[in-house]
Amino acid sequence: MLPWGHAALGYLVYSVYVRWRHGRPPIGLTVVALGIGTQFPDLIDKPLTWTVPLLPYGRSLAHSLVAFGILCTVLRVWFRYPDQRALTEAFTLGYATHVVGDGVAPALAGDYTALRYLFWPVTAVPASPGAESFIDFFVTLTMTPMHLFGIVLTVVAVALWIVDGLPGVWDLIREPTTTA
Repeated sequence: MLPWGHAALGYLVYSVYVRWRHGRPPIGLTVVALGIGTQFPDLIDKPLTWTVPLLPYGRSLAHSLVAFGILCTVLRVWFRYPDQRALTEAFTLGYATHVVGDGVAPALAGDYTALRYLFWPVTAVPASPGAESFIDFFVTLTMTPMHLFGIVLTVVAVALWIVDGLPGVWDLIREPTTTA
């Protein structure tokens, strides 16, 4: 799944979750935390594979359920206040939808060996094909049904986000207010 597909999937799932749990659409900086979570695995694994070759594969360390469990547990223990918990909950849900989103295409194709990254470093992952970069990746990208699905998902999520009042945007651009 491509970055916008991850963001869209995360927002749609989070929106349903927040509506179910709180009876309202998503609000505030939780949407920013969600967005960071939806991109987090690729922000770690891709540069550490393609730019600085420290990881064996573009889906290894941060795509692993091992790392997911450790990081989310640390966040849960470290941040105890309700506002902090809301942010970590949104980040965690975004992170989870990213990992699930990357597993959909291989699972639908019946290629379960491609899901070994979920248990890295316990299971082996393929070696990176070489000196791939972000530019190379996008230049050589071909449209697949999964990419088309991601585009459709993105259109739906953006429409919902607009209907929801662009949560997160106003919190980032609003001037901070201070009270004495």
